[in-house]
Amino acid sequence: QRLGPGALSALVPAEAELWLDGGHNPSAGRVLAQAFSELNDRHSRPLVLIWGMLNTKDVGSFVGCFAGVASRVVAITIPDEENAVKAEVLAEAARGHGLAAETADSLEAALRQAALTVPAPRILICGSLYLAGRVLATHANEEMTRVSGAGRR
Repeated sequence: QRLGPGALSALVPAEAELWLDGGHNPSAGRVLAQAFSELNDRHSRPLVLIWGMLNTKDVGSFVGCFAGVASRVVAITIPDEENAVKAEVLAEAARGHGLAAETADSLEAALRQAALTVPAPRILICGSLYLAGRVLATHANEEMTRVSGAGRR
């Protein structure tokens, strides 16, 4: 889904696009890469992945789908998730597929790093439903709950 105005979109240039997807397996990676490749054919701009995953998923097969599609990857460790893959491990997996990759200490830091891309990028936050829940709550300035991981009003 494309994220509209909110706490996270305020961290990137107004011309940038901010997208979120909870896909976390190779099939989702292929569909996402194809969709963003087609979007780029219609309106070209660099695609930056902000990526976090759990260790129960196939990290390499997911990110490999974005080779030739994403201009760079900013890997993050999903906060407060004991099964989160460390950002450096994700970045190394992305590099193994020929993608430029770096790490960030937080979602907000990753967005600030992605925002430096010129021209204004298309940013896709992806890789985990746990990360997606956190993104939606943060974007809406909601508190996370321990039970669901999602924001509640």
